[in-house]
Amino acid sequence: MHQSPPTAFRGWRILGWSTLILALTAPGQTIGVSSFIDHMIDDLGVSRSTLSGAYLVATLLGSAALPAIGRWVDRRGVRHATTVVGVAFAFAIALLGAAQNLLMLGMAFVGIRMLGQGSLSLIGDTSIALWFQARRGRAFAVAMTVSAGLMALSPLVFTALIEAVGWRPALVVTAVFIVLTVPSIGRFAMVDRPSAIGQVPDGIPGVTTETFVPQPSLTVRAAVRTPAFASLMSIVALSAALITGLTFHNVSVMAEGGLTDTEAAAIFVPQMVGVVSASFVVGWLTDRVRAQVLVPFAGLSLAAAVAMATAVSPGVAAILYGLVSGIAGGSIRALGSALLPKWFGTDHIGAIRGISHTVAVAASATGPLLLSIGNDLSDSYRSVLLICAAVTAAIAVSTALVKDPVVAEALPDLVT
Repeated sequence: MHQSPPTAFRGWRILGWSTLILALTAPGQTIGVSSFIDHMIDDLGVSRSTLSGAYLVATLLGSAALPAIGRWVDRRGVRHATTVVGVAFAFAIALLGAAQNLLMLGMAFVGIRMLGQGSLSLIGDTSIALWFQARRGRAFAVAMTVSAGLMALSPLVFTALIEAVGWRPALVVTAVFIVLTVPSIGRFAMVDRPSAIGQVPDGIPGVTTETFVPQPSLTVRAAVRTPAFASLMSIVALSAALITGLTFHNVSVMAEGGLTDTEAAAIFVPQMVGVVSASFVVGWLTDRVRAQVLVPFAGLSLAAAVAMATAVSPGVAAILYGLVSGIAGGSIRALGSALLPKWFGTDHIGAIRGISHTVAVAASATGPLLLSIGNDLSDSYRSVLLICAAVTAAIAVSTALVKDPVVAEALPDLVT
């Protein structure tokens, strides 16, 4: 039996909490982990390539669980999932701070990538998709903008924390913060879906749960077999691999262009501007502009950013590289979040997002190792980055030829 519906639409409040959840995935994202990489290498006595390999294997293992986690979120709801995942994520962060060898480090990497980058991101995106339908693009624009802005500050926060207490205590402090915040948000602030409190998506005046017509939904099997899904996932995978690789090796890549460690860290400032701007604009445009325009734009932005990394130098070139890489990352992140529920509905959105996140997380695992191997073979990142830029540009152009999925009504045997 439904509770009496609250007077005010709860979705905007849920959007705020979901956005905060997305921002709190930072300790499991490469942008957060990158602050600790050099300290881990020095402390544990491992090579950069060995650490990159451990990160790859751990990320692949962690991503394998995401389709099952997505189905679990669909079944149990975002409220319960946020609470459980929050506790487990905090434990994984603490384990990373206690790692004494490569095995412990790998186990911790599995945890933070599966639970932070994967599961919590999936939960936050799913919650927003369930509470908004007609205004979904606008909601994701706000969420992507704010969470990206907050996440972009994480290297500065983690660097200051490391300088104050050391890298291991910094991770323990982070774990304590996560366990005090994320489970509390899940337990006391989240609501699984509008119908749980007698409301409807978007809070449309005069529409009740009895008169609301839900968006048709495709099954997981039908969704992943569409050319549109494959097209979007190709750009998501390239973005995850290349941006992760560039972020992971940021100091080293920027050093080739003559930037100091401090100047390399400052790249994240214009990058944050690009991420925030593109997240909002592209997220907002998903309600108004066809994907055949937005997806190629995002892919070509990524190709441009990767090519620009080979010509970076102190000053304007570094600022432009940071800005364009941020535009690429923000655009692709917004499209990945907004287009899946727009195309396929929300009945199985957790499971569909689980597959999408598996693609993204698995691809992100290859980026650091790919660039590391390219650097080892030619003693420079230039060749591997130019090849990646050319491949990305070709795939981006091809996505303009892919049509939106057939409307759900045309596939009655695959619609729930």
